[in-house]
Amino acid sequence: MSLRDKSCYTLTIHPSDADPAIFELMESVGPATGNEKPRYARVKETREDEGYSSAIYDALTGARLASAGYTIEKAKKRRLQLHGPDEDVPFDFTGKINFEWSFIFEGNKYRWRREIYGKDYICTMDRKPDPPVEICLAREADKKEPAKLQILHYNIDRFPNEIKDLRGLETLLVASLLCLLDAGDERSISSSSKVSKPVPTPSPPSLPSKDSPPIPPQLGPERVISEEDFEPDPETLFIVIRTRSPEAHQRALEVSLGVKRFRHHENLSDLHQYIIEDNTPASPPSQQRQSKRPGPRVINLDDEPKSSSPPHSSSSSSSLRRKFTQTKTQALPQEIWTPPQHMAIYLSTIVLPDLDPGRRGSSSMRNSFSYSNDGRDSHGNGNGKGNGNGNGNGQEASTSTSTSPAGTFAVKSSQHTSTNTSASGSSDNSGSAVKNKKSFRGTLGQKLFRSSS
Repeated sequence: MSLRDKSCYTLTIHPSDADPAIFELMESVGPATGNEKPRYARVKETREDEGYSSAIYDALTGARLASAGYTIEKAKKRRLQLHGPDEDVPFDFTGKINFEWSFIFEGNKYRWRREIYGKDYICTMDRKPDPPVEICLAREADKKEPAKLQILHYNIDRFPNEIKDLRGLETLLVASLLCLLDAGDERSISSSSKVSKPVPTPSPPSLPSKDSPPIPPQLGPERVISEEDFEPDPETLFIVIRTRSPEAHQRALEVSLGVKRFRHHENLSDLHQYIIEDNTPASPPSQQRQSKRPGPRVINLDDEPKSSSPPHSSSSSSSLRRKFTQTKTQALPQEIWTPPQHMAIYLSTIVLPDLDPGRRGSSSMRNSFSYSNDGRDSHGNGNGKGNGNGNGNGQEASTSTSTSPAGTFAVKSSQHTSTNTSASGSSDNSGSAVKNKKSFRGTLGQKLFRSSS
């Protein structure tokens, strides 16, 4: 993006012929003719408590208008002052993953923004809840053209009640922009010097003398990550925060919550958050197999006892069922929940159907099946799965397995009995048939128990 309107008030930044440390800002309205006169002058100064310091002077009167400075280039707070009278203006770095510096003047907040790999600067005034308004455009110097600053007076004139000190705002725009440009030049020079600097040969260590004072520790904040290390993109769809240990899960959730809160405070669109857990067990599968008790799976085929059954049959069936229950509980120990080793948090500007919890939950339920043993009544009926009753001689049924919609296995069993019953059937015959069935079930249960043990 270049400067949009050449007819606007423009300041062209040129180094002075007399002193390279002085930059002159030539003012022009419309295309440059070459006869422009300097309006401002930027002079670098030296201060004991700062690594960089500069001042803005009026080129016509020589009055000191503003000054800026910082201790180190990576500091998040910089000094910005207006003079005549003196007024401190807060100048802070407010970007998250993008380049953004803000200052507050007359109760209004102004933001300088720049693309990571671009040379254009845009200064906007916040108008919450309305969209921000652009009031200034700037561009870094390149091989063809010098640096320029353009003030959009047609937007500033829309707010006469909010922007009252127009000259003070113009001076702050010039001082803050030149501070950002000088910091960028210093950063590029330091990075190029690190690349071209040869590796020195190690010298033998020298012992400090007794009279030499101790070396003071280096003061000032140190930052590991700079704001220029990230590449903001307005077309970014989502970002991913990954963790490699359970101890980092809480920190990752705090980071995602901070990003969502920042977008809420800035009146930006909400983000969709998806959390994916990797439930890979920490111990190898061989150890898990060894922890389980080996042995065949025991299936209880006994029916539930009825209240009208004899006492001895109910006690025998209950004791046999208690043995089977103890064997099942010992064979299948309860698993202890452990936190996942890895976790990924997706913050997306759009809906990601593949990461939706409902879809992932339904697919996992569809692929997993759990075994359940359904109860039977005394007539061999399953839970909603057919009827094993029949009349006549030679009644016969088989054991089958079916899958219910919920994904559970139901086992249906019936007995092969040979009893002579008629359609009308007397009470004695029916009683003997029930006894034969129960005695057969007891014999079948004992055989299964002996085979399993």
